[in-house]
Amino acid sequence: MLIKPSAKEPLVLGVRVWPQAIPQFLVGHLDILDAAKAAITNADLQGLFLAGNYVSGVALGRCVEGAYEVASEVNNFLSQYAYK
Repeated sequence: MLIKPSAKEPLVLGVRVWPQAIPQFLVGHLDILDAAKAAITNADLQGLFLAGNYVSGVALGRCVEGAYEVASEVNNFLSQYAYK
């Protein structure tokens, strides 16, 4: 389902699921995340959000906090398209 008829076709780059993996944050991980977020912005991929334990941290509490943070970002993005 498209949000609006003039929306571009979705682009799937790839997904790899590691069901029993725990992220190992190496030196420079935050720089890589910042670069990924900047690349999303520069590519004008509005509506693409990064979320998960590799973004917020592996602890359950941080995952929940991160989920709320991204949900707020998604809400702000989608509110642009809400009927008023």
